[in-house]
Amino acid sequence: MRKRERLICGLDLGSWKTCIAVVRAYPDGRLEVIAGGRSSSRGLIKSTIVDLEEAAASILRAAHDLESGVEAPANWVVAGISGEHIRCQNFRGAVDVKGRHHEVTPQDTANAIRVAQSVAEDPERENLHVLPLEYVLDRHKGIRNPIGMNGLRLDADVHVITADSTLTQNLINAANRVQMRIRRVAFLPLAGGEAVLTLEEKAAGTALIDIGGGTTGIALFIDHSVPFASVIPVGGTHFTSDLVDGAHIPPEEAERVKVEYGNVQIRRMSADEVITSRGFGTRGPQGLPIRTACEILRCRAIELLRLARRDLVRSGWYTKLVGGVVLTGGGSLLGGMIELAEEIFELPVRLGIPQGIDGLTDMLVHPMYSGAIGLAIMDARDSEARVKQRNWTSFGTSLSDRILSLFED
Repeated sequence: MRKRERLICGLDLGSWKTCIAVVRAYPDGRLEVIAGGRSSSRGLIKSTIVDLEEAAASILRAAHDLESGVEAPANWVVAGISGEHIRCQNFRGAVDVKGRHHEVTPQDTANAIRVAQSVAEDPERENLHVLPLEYVLDRHKGIRNPIGMNGLRLDADVHVITADSTLTQNLINAANRVQMRIRRVAFLPLAGGEAVLTLEEKAAGTALIDIGGGTTGIALFIDHSVPFASVIPVGGTHFTSDLVDGAHIPPEEAERVKVEYGNVQIRRMSADEVITSRGFGTRGPQGLPIRTACEILRCRAIELLRLARRDLVRSGWYTKLVGGVVLTGGGSLLGGMIELAEEIFELPVRLGIPQGIDGLTDMLVHPMYSGAIGLAIMDARDSEARVKQRNWTSFGTSLSDRILSLFED
């Protein structure tokens, strides 16, 4: 590598799969994916680690799956996190403008953000992101960049995303056990937006819905900021569990049926089409009507999408979603999900796959990799912004104080 090139590894440790993406950041700002790997996950329930050794083994398997021939060190990573413990709230911080002629400086904006961040501080939680929404200068609202303007008082409205400190530390511990070091932890749906949304969608107003294994994360982008985010405690594993309970088949068989035959659009399905599935224990093969299985999946899909719509409506931004909805994550691939989402949201819906970055192979152009690739893109862009404006901050820094090793080029 040339001196200023950097390798950034994104780690998405989910409830049912683990993905790693390695991105090279060039001095001119260009980004290139150079490797990707994945494995099935163990040791997690609803995006929360319940078995540290199993979770660490999942990370190691994904690292070993990196494309052969690529010398990409995975000794530090940017890790994604989600789950019911995530909290997303808006806060305001205010400072007096004390510069010459009361001209707002970068330090003033940083101080206002810092005050807002301090309101959200909780010893049991980590600030993952402190995202500026807008500024108010002497009661004049809607200011995006107050630097250079004159005023006496500066208010900063920020969206703060926090995580349970213990659960975040467990993620760090799992990576440490396989000789990886966490550089930063980020909210996974926020990172996914970096990989799958266009600049136009981020400006217009678009909701990203990341359907993971244990939970579903939502991040709302508008005017290139994120005023709302949430987590729904329903994900792809719930679809599988419903098939286990409703069709009386083992979990592995239920997962196979979901992947191979699952479709939530059942209007034109024949009630006579039957597949052979394996039963529990020593029970022999049994017949399972495909329509019956898909009706079970459809009920869960409707519940999930209605919960997502409820959260978006409660946010107060639903009518501003000019860019519609983008579904990503492994759960978005269930047959008919896009069409069903359009019915429930009454908005345009598309599938979110990684785009806008060099090096994407057929394997990586997949919703499963949106989180891992987005994590690396987010860190690269934030690092570039920090170089240009050292005093600016768009994410919490308390976690970095506990990092064991930090590798910088």
